[in-house]
Amino acid sequence: MPPLPCYEVALDNQTNAINSLLQKESIVALVGMGGIGKTTLSKKVYHLFHNQYEKSSFLKDVKSKNINDVKKKLLQDLCDRKLRKDEDVDEYLDEIKQCMISKKVLVVVDDFDTTRNLGDLQLLNDKHAINVDYNNKVLVNCRNWQTLKIHVTESAKVNMAFLEAEQARELFMFHAFKHANCVTNEFKNISMEIIKAYGGLPLSLEILGCYLCGIRDLEIWKDALCKLKAGQNIMGDSYNEMLWKTLRISYDRLIKIE
Repeated sequence: MPPLPCYEVALDNQTNAINSLLQKESIVALVGMGGIGKTTLSKKVYHLFHNQYEKSSFLKDVKSKNINDVKKKLLQDLCDRKLRKDEDVDEYLDEIKQCMISKKVLVVVDDFDTTRNLGDLQLLNDKHAINVDYNNKVLVNCRNWQTLKIHVTESAKVNMAFLEAEQARELFMFHAFKHANCVTNEFKNISMEIIKAYGGLPLSLEILGCYLCGIRDLEIWKDALCKLKAGQNIMGDSYNEMLWKTLRISYDRLIKIE
């Protein structure tokens, strides 16, 4: 299959737009349901632009981590200080704060879930500080805008959208048929039904596409589509857990973006 021109162009455009926004705002928030591509976009922003900063840190999947472990990762990345297991990281939080004030810093907080964490991580600027030129930039992705709205201005909020039809088609077809020289009409048709059923969620399209890649029994594809529509398990391995975790996050926890 050919590369992903529509998907990659859209991702590049989003990445550049986020970087431009970071030049104007101290904290930028990416908001949207699980599986919609927040982490992918955050990673791309980080990898493309972190070299423009004196110090940088990518804090992966913060919601599921112990907050002290996240603090230690931040301390090591920004202050070059690696603590022993028995050391109390809270004794060194001032070093993080000083680094955020004195250096040009980029921190990406992936899958943020509580308002407590940003303050605990020393990532909030003192709005009342005098003669302090903050060069630090924080990019946060989360599912619920309510957890960030007290810290992030509306102008720095980015609502993540579903993939457009061509982007979704391109992404699924790439992962499902990456080794195929040609695709029959039967598989093209059922692919479009699967894509429609997912509604433009990139992570789910990628997971199911990877699972079906190499399977050329049309009945298995039809069975997968029927189970998908019925809300039944499709796969009997680790793919299944990833797929349904993504769908549960995306639909069971669907929130209204205000």
